[in-house]
Amino acid sequence: MNTERIRRIIRTMQLLQSGRPVDVDGLAEEFGVSRRTVYRDLDLLELAGIPCKFDKKANSYRLHHSAVLPPVLLTLEEGLALMLLTRTAMSDQMLPDHKSAVAAAVKVESSLPAAVREHCGEILKGVDVRWWPMSDAGDLKDVLPLLQRCIIEHRCLHMTYDSFKDGERIEVTLRPYHLAFIRRGWYVIGYAERFGEVRTFKVERVERIRQDDRRFTPDRGFSLEDYFGNAWQMIRGDRRYRVRVRFSPKVAGNVEEVLWHKTQATERLDDDSLLFEVEVDGIEEISWWVLGYGDQAMVLDPPELRTLVIERARRMLEGYGVVPPEAISG
Repeated sequence: MNTERIRRIIRTMQLLQSGRPVDVDGLAEEFGVSRRTVYRDLDLLELAGIPCKFDKKANSYRLHHSAVLPPVLLTLEEGLALMLLTRTAMSDQMLPDHKSAVAAAVKVESSLPAAVREHCGEILKGVDVRWWPMSDAGDLKDVLPLLQRCIIEHRCLHMTYDSFKDGERIEVTLRPYHLAFIRRGWYVIGYAERFGEVRTFKVERVERIRQDDRRFTPDRGFSLEDYFGNAWQMIRGDRRYRVRVRFSPKVAGNVEEVLWHKTQATERLDDDSLLFEVEVDGIEEISWWVLGYGDQAMVLDPPELRTLVIERARRMLEGYGVVPPEAISG
């Protein structure tokens, strides 16, 4: 949903709450939209549980008394933070039940005092939040509730999964422990009986899923913090490495201003380059990150990461039909 429609719906809610008669032609003229668009906005309010009743005698819409929410006592700063949160949570890619998220946001904003709404609404006209590209969660509106129910009720589930790691579709009986949205998509983490260990599965790659009749005893000691350890993102290796990378002055500021990992430390050198240090479990993921900076990043330690980056750079050149010089070595 775009920002303009959000503002229009909130304004419609304000007009309805004011008690004055509201008709479709008047709304269309005020917002500069078609009658059809106004009807769609009114349908969305209905979906949000805010019933707008048409009064035939007055030939206008009125807000049903049950939909009037009590005002919430918030400061302007709190109202602004809340409105920013509700609006940025409306990504139709992140949330599988996008319509419910929009409905909830409309309810929250409409319950705020008019002065807070109007002041914060003006500020938010100049504020935008853009997420990283992510998987489309639109098809997960039935899968995620099932996973949530199995986690709460400690029920096993059986799924057919398109496994990139195994290079094939696999059948898995899972004891689900946790759901998590990580960077670009939804993941379920649990004990996979097929492998005899806890594994991570991307929910978008689940092709078929059904609840099992069996229940399991949850592992009370499980935590995401321990499970991911010091992984660069979410793929934990078998060994911990102390990584040191030198970034050129051109990208030093860009790297330095971001908290990439909980263990990172940075130091500006005399030539304004940046020494970046971090301790990670495994080097696969961080190698791709380093390669993303191309010739602006140089791995100093460990030797294993240097070798991995060099080999991948070599294969990149070969893919373009360029024979790497023999001088390129670990």
